[in-house]
Amino acid sequence: MLTTELIGVGVLLSLVPAAVVAMLKGRWVLILAGLCLLFPLIWYGAVALAAPESWWSRRFYRGEKLERARAFQARWSRRFAD
Repeated sequence: MLTTELIGVGVLLSLVPAAVVAMLKGRWVLILAGLCLLFPLIWYGAVALAAPESWWSRRFYRGEKLERARAFQARWSRRFAD
């Protein structure tokens, strides 16, 4: 019983830094969906490319990585705008 509780506490504690990173990356939809539906989406938001206009991309992305983030954002915004 104690092991199960420790695993639950560990999962919850790992979500906090992942949520902070996802927020800095501008992945608000993933955070909201993760809080409401599936918490692994928060972890995905922490490791996915940042939104091109987010603090994270301005701080850490240059060159090819920034272009990849812009292309990804353009592809998804076209998909949902139609």
